[in-house]
Amino acid sequence: MIDKPKGSSPIYDRIGIGYDRTRRADPNLAAEIARLLHVQHPDPVLDIGCGTGNYTIAVANRNVRAIGLDQSTLMLRRARAKEPRINWVAGQAEALPFADAAFAGAFCTMTLHHLTDFDAVFAEIARVLRPGGRFVAFTAFPEQAQQFWLNAYFPELMRRAAARMPGEAQIAAAFARSGLRLAEIVPFDVPKDPVDFVLYCGRHRPEVYFDARVRGNIFAFTALDLAQEVGMGLAKLDEDLTSGRFAEVAAGFDSSHGDYVLVIGEKGR
Repeated sequence: MIDKPKGSSPIYDRIGIGYDRTRRADPNLAAEIARLLHVQHPDPVLDIGCGTGNYTIAVANRNVRAIGLDQSTLMLRRARAKEPRINWVAGQAEALPFADAAFAGAFCTMTLHHLTDFDAVFAEIARVLRPGGRFVAFTAFPEQAQQFWLNAYFPELMRRAAARMPGEAQIAAAFARSGLRLAEIVPFDVPKDPVDFVLYCGRHRPEVYFDARVRGNIFAFTALDLAQEVGMGLAKLDEDLTSGRFAEVAAGFDSSHGDYVLVIGEKGR
């Protein structure tokens, strides 16, 4: 988590208190990130917006020398307690506290929708990457979010959430202005039994959204002042699950293009 909107620190630190209860690293996603980075140990890799370090640690466990960066000191304390051998650094994505060409690769998970200045952040990433280095970002495009069945129950929440997500063209243009090129886009689907409860974690298990702990660690549900819509949406979801209508509602949304994506930017050689 990084690049918080002004005045939002209490929200992020509040999420951090119980973050690891519902937000653990998905092993398949961690493996994909490690594969797409194209790095060799002991070349260093930076996790930007590492939060409590779940993916930093999971990627490091795949023979990658990972370093975690976040601006939430609460989350970094929790990360350091879990894995003291990893270097955990406090800092901003727009002003990375590292030398030029310090890293062979960089990655982030569910961070892009928090950014307010893509050009500044991507320019910093390009600066700290070595020639040929890759930046792997796990995110969702707005077009994907618009096909989440959550739209049927939480329309305004999803409209706002999708509006925060950068599209492919926006990312590619910001990459180009910052010294990166869009090298690859890899779709990623939510597993049937998720361990990382991101926004669309309940694609196959809609009942998870009734758990306040799950909703409390999802930015869209926590940071957006839509308590009335959430309450009404949950009541409607409960009604549809009870009546059997939910399957019909979910079938009306097209997930053939993947639920999420891994977007890879590459620095020129």
